[in-house]
Amino acid sequence: MGPMIRTTLGLALLVALLTGCGGGLPSPEPLPSGVSFDGLWDTNWGQLELRQRGGHVHGRYKGFRNGSVSGTTDGNLFVFRWTQQESRQWGRGYFQISPDGQTMKGNWGYGKTYEGGGSWWANRANR
Repeated sequence: MGPMIRTTLGLALLVALLTGCGGGLPSPEPLPSGVSFDGLWDTNWGQLELRQRGGHVHGRYKGFRNGSVSGTTDGNLFVFRWTQQESRQWGRGYFQISPDGQTMKGNWGYGKTYEGGGSWWANRANR
């Protein structure tokens, strides 16, 4: 079994386990051709810059707090772990990107939960 198949199976299992255990994740849908999470986003919590390489996405946010996000994609769903340098807090979250790739919406939580911290929405920055 190749690394790509193992990664895909591992992510599918993770999403299935989290969704089945009340993880609060929406069902992923196919990502339209030409759409990616890569780029600069204006969010309700400040500015977010994401870099996508295949099924992996990482980035930094600044504004209300400063920190980073890192995770994987499954179709139009980006599931991540966030961390803040100053407060040393961390948690989990997700974004689901729109079919045109111009908006995202999701939630974040503290620790191992995906909810409870608040909603996190974003519009692609036109700069």
